[in-house]
Amino acid sequence: MNNKKVISVLLSSTLVLSLANSAYAATILKYGMRSPEVRHLQQNLNKAGYFVTANPTDYFGPATKNAVMRLQKDYNLVPDGIYGPLTEKALMDKLNAISKATTQTSNTSLQTQSTVTRTLKYGMQGNDVKELQNALAKLGYFNTTPTGYFGSITRDAVIKFQKANNLTPDGIVGPLTQKTIQGLLAGKDQQASQPTDSPKIQYPSGFSRNMKKGDTGDDVKLLQTLLKEIGYYTKDITGTYDDNTLNAVMDFQKYYSLAVDGIAGINTITKVIEINNQVKAVKGFYVQGKGGYGHGVGMTQFGAKGMAEQEYKYDEIIKYYYTGVNIEKRNTDNVNIKVKISLDLGSPDINITSDQPYSVVYKTKDNDTEQIVENQIACPAQSTTSFKYMDGNIVITNDKVIDDSTQLPQTIVSIDAVRVIPSDTGVLSYINKGNPLPYAGEFKIYPNNSSKNLDLINILPLEEYLRGVVPAEMPSSWHEEAEEALKAQTLAARTYALRRISDKKIFDVYDSTLSQAYKGLSVVNDKVDNLIKATKGEVVTYNGGLADTVYSASAGGYTVDSTFAWGGSDVPYLKGKPDPYDNSKYATYWWNVNITRDQISSAYPQVGVVLNVEITNKMFDRPVELKITGTKGTIVVKNKDFRDAIEKAVGKKLFISEYYTISLQK
Repeated sequence: MNNKKVISVLLSSTLVLSLANSAYAATILKYGMRSPEVRHLQQNLNKAGYFVTANPTDYFGPATKNAVMRLQKDYNLVPDGIYGPLTEKALMDKLNAISKATTQTSNTSLQTQSTVTRTLKYGMQGNDVKELQNALAKLGYFNTTPTGYFGSITRDAVIKFQKANNLTPDGIVGPLTQKTIQGLLAGKDQQASQPTDSPKIQYPSGFSRNMKKGDTGDDVKLLQTLLKEIGYYTKDITGTYDDNTLNAVMDFQKYYSLAVDGIAGINTITKVIEINNQVKAVKGFYVQGKGGYGHGVGMTQFGAKGMAEQEYKYDEIIKYYYTGVNIEKRNTDNVNIKVKISLDLGSPDINITSDQPYSVVYKTKDNDTEQIVENQIACPAQSTTSFKYMDGNIVITNDKVIDDSTQLPQTIVSIDAVRVIPSDTGVLSYINKGNPLPYAGEFKIYPNNSSKNLDLINILPLEEYLRGVVPAEMPSSWHEEAEEALKAQTLAARTYALRRISDKKIFDVYDSTLSQAYKGLSVVNDKVDNLIKATKGEVVTYNGGLADTVYSASAGGYTVDSTFAWGGSDVPYLKGKPDPYDNSKYATYWWNVNITRDQISSAYPQVGVVLNVEITNKMFDRPVELKITGTKGTIVVKNKDFRDAIEKAVGKKLFISEYYTISLQK
């Protein structure tokens, strides 16, 4: 046995002995720790081929964590970057395997020795530069004849190598760059020096060799196909291992912590197939949602019903959904409210009628004095008055008021807003799509120069207004089983409206969900009227002021803070809380939708082909942030941004509400 062989055996024996005497998991090491044991770990990782640094330290930083994760992935352990008992055993097994392989090799050294003893950079020349060029050529970075001169071609090759191996890309070959080159060459030499009687490498189906730049064949074509399916190769499938294929392989190797050498060896091929199988396993994602009817702030109407059915009183319902409020009584006898009525969009005219005689008050300008004069038309019962916008004025025509000179319906032009006033016993009706809808109080009609149309405003006493709101917002039939819910609804509606009354606007509230539903006298109900009278003037207050008693049909089983729904400053009485009293279908997952993998991938191309989507942060049981994992990266996005991006990619509305779960559909 020659001296080299003896030394090799002694070294390997010493290594095996030291490994055998080590105690697994004496200490768990993880990111951020400082300990002499970290230095020992880094040294062992370097020996095992999981290069950390040329100068081991006591600090467990990102490079150490990444090396541990690469080891864990190779041994099918959870890649959490924590060095514990199982990971230590894997490292010991790796080092023992290397020791055994060293003992069985021939006299040929497994490490490619380097005669580079100086820092190399642009402008230098010599045998060490030529050796550098040969090494870079062997690793696939230098594609011309070595000359021994460090010119721009050599510098560019060095920079490309440094970038691929997470080194500072300065084009200077210092100790760390030299160490990394030697480490990669050692791995290639070790592979080349396998004993002839060692087991033959078993390549996956379709592959029988390592592939590198310049190779051609069906195996290269298969590699390109697999890389394309997982989002790394974007060019045509040619079967030629060209620069596009090389770059795709190196990008893949870098992301999956493989040796970045641009060669599709057994580890790279196996990993490509593994990721491709993961991609094929993901068909799409299944989304289940609930809620969807309302903003989820304040009282829920179905929740109020549930509380009433459990014999809670209306004041208890109010105080559950509005935190820290009180119920007080205000004088509402002389309080009027102005309601903007939704118009029939199919007609540019507003048509008003009444079961009794009524009056239309309009304004004209006196030609002599230039003063504004108020005039009045007496309209017969059952007659219809039509109002139409014209250049900032209102054209008025009553079908039964005849012009004596023409014997046709008289046409009058008002230069300002018009009032329509019923008789003491009469009721005005707005004719919507041919149907007369009765309203208490009077109408006021304004020319709207922005829309070139008219605004119809219903002006009536506040308590009369509630007769058209409460039955429109909550079914009157709930009177039998949930009377207290109707009372709570009355207080919420009264307070909401009273808070918004102002003399500075032409109207206070809309008649739709923009404010609260209001349908005039067409929905009045005797039993609801009695509840309105029984709670007359009762309002919800916070610190003596009127509370903003917003409400919705259902919050899906959990209400939210006002800031969560609308942003802005905190409202102390509008706090999110569980809503266990809501027994409606909206409190269960009642809507669902399927989203394909490709639809999400097209919305987030930066992550490659999507492998998973998971909700990582919730508030009020609703998604706040989601993590999207793909073949090329991972991102975290906000709930609204996610919904908007997916709907844009799909080209239609998918999410009925923001309250949902998402799961992998395989």
